[in-house]
Amino acid sequence: MTTRERIDALRALDRKMMTLQDAASVLSFDEETAMPPMGAEGRGAQIGALSALVHEIGTGSEMKSLVDALSKEDLNEADKALVHHHQRYLSHEGRLPAAFIEEEARLISLSQVAWVKAREASDFSLFAPWLEKIIALEKEKARIINPDAPAYDTLLDLYEEGQDAASVAAVFDPLEEGIHRIQEMIGGRTVETGFLYEQYNAARVHEFCLSVIDRMGFDRERGAVSISVHPFTSYLGQDDIRITTRYTDPSWFDPISTIVHECGHALYDMHASLNPAIRGTSVGLGRSMSLHESQSRFWENLVLRGRAFWDCCYTDLVNAVDALRGVSIDDFWRAINSSKPSAIRVNADELTYALHIILRFRLEKALVEGDLEVAGLPEAWNQMSQEVIGYSVKDDREGCLQDSHWAQGLYGYFPSYALGSIADAAFYQALAADCGGNDGLEKAISEGRWSVVSGFLNKEIWSHGSMYGFDETVRRVTGRGLDVDCHLAYLEGKYRQVYNP
Repeated sequence: MTTRERIDALRALDRKMMTLQDAASVLSFDEETAMPPMGAEGRGAQIGALSALVHEIGTGSEMKSLVDALSKEDLNEADKALVHHHQRYLSHEGRLPAAFIEEEARLISLSQVAWVKAREASDFSLFAPWLEKIIALEKEKARIINPDAPAYDTLLDLYEEGQDAASVAAVFDPLEEGIHRIQEMIGGRTVETGFLYEQYNAARVHEFCLSVIDRMGFDRERGAVSISVHPFTSYLGQDDIRITTRYTDPSWFDPISTIVHECGHALYDMHASLNPAIRGTSVGLGRSMSLHESQSRFWENLVLRGRAFWDCCYTDLVNAVDALRGVSIDDFWRAINSSKPSAIRVNADELTYALHIILRFRLEKALVEGDLEVAGLPEAWNQMSQEVIGYSVKDDREGCLQDSHWAQGLYGYFPSYALGSIADAAFYQALAADCGGNDGLEKAISEGRWSVVSGFLNKEIWSHGSMYGFDETVRRVTGRGLDVDCHLAYLEGKYRQVYNP
C-alpha cells in the first residue's frame, strides 16, 4: 500500500469509530435529558455494546498495522495528528479488554442514576456503594493501561497528555496561595448583589440567552439547546453539537453564564469540524479538556463578565429582567463579578472557582490512591471546603453530591477546569495585541463586533481541532508556557476595580 492508501484506510476505520461513538453520545445525551429512570440498565447495555464495537475496531490488527506503518512516514500535520490519536488510543484505552469496556459503560449508566437519586435526597449513603464500584473499576483501568505508574497519574494523562499529580500540584499550590492573597486584599468589602436573586421570568431570560449565543456564533442549523440537571455540551456528530442549561439555580444570572460557558465549548467543536483537513475524524473536534475549558471560560469570564460586553447588551437584559429596573450598569457589573466563598462549583465566582477544583483534585487523588475511604468522603469534603474555599457545607447535596463527574468515572478530569482558566488571561492579551491593544478590543466587544473574538479564537485554536495539545497551543498562541502569575495579575486587577480597595 502507498502512504495515501494507508491514510485513506486509517480514515475509513476512524470514521467507523466516530460513527459508533456519536451514536453512543446520542444515547448518553438522551439519558441525561429525557430517559425515564427505569431505562438505565438497558441504556447501559446499549452504550456498552457500542463501546465494545469501537474498541474492537480501534484495537484490531488492521488498525495496529496501519498505525505502525504510518508512524514511520513523513505526513502532513492533520494526518500526523490522526496517527498520534490512534497511537494513544492503542496505548491507553486500547489495552482494556472488551469485557471491561462494556462493564464500565454499564456501571457508569447505573451509577449516574444512583447519583441523581442521592442528590435529590441529599443522602450520600445512597450513592456510596456505586462510588466504591466506580473507583475500583477506574483503578483497575489505570493498572491495565500502565501497571508501573501511580493510578491517578495514569487517569490524569487520559484527559491531558503528559499531566501527572506533581505537575498539577506545582500549578495549584501557588494558584491557591495567590487567590487567598486576593481574598485578603478584598477583606470585608461587599458589593450589593440582592437583585441577582429576585424572582424572574425564566422564558424571558431564556430568550435573552439564546440571543447572546446567536451573536456569539452558535449555529442553530448545527446545534441545539436543551435542559438538564447538570449543564454540559455533547458532540453527537460533525453537524450536531448540543448544549444544555438549567433554570434551577438561585440567581437568574447563573443560566446566562452557564449557557455562554457551554456555547464556548460548542463553538470550538463546531469550527473544528468545518476544517476540511480534519472534518469527520477524531481530530476534527476539541483536543483536550484543558483546552476546551479555556474556550468555555474565556467567553464566560473574560468576555461575558467584562464591562464592554454589557455596554452592548445591558439594555436587552434590563428588558428581560424586571429586577434590573433602576440598577446602573456599573452596579450590575460589580455584582456579577463579586466574590465570596460559596458551595456550588458551577455557580462559583471567577476568583474562587479554582479553589473548588483544587478541593476536588486533592480529594479524588486521595480516593484513587487509597488515602481516603469512600465512607469518609462527606466529612473530608466538608473539612476541606472550610480550609480551601472558606465555606461551611450544609448538606451532601451542596457538598460531595453536587457534581456528576465521579459517577461517570471521570477521575483526573477536574484539574482541566482550572488549567484552562489559567491560560485565558494570556490568550486575552494575545487577542488584544491582535486588535491593537485593550482599547481596540473592548471597543469591538462593546459595539457587538464579537466576530473579532471568534475570528481570533478560530484562527489560533478552533480550526486546528485536536491537532495540537494544550501546552503546545498555549505556546503557539501566547509565545510562552502556562503562566499562573499572568492569571493572578488579571484577577487582582479585576477585583481591585470591583471593590476599589
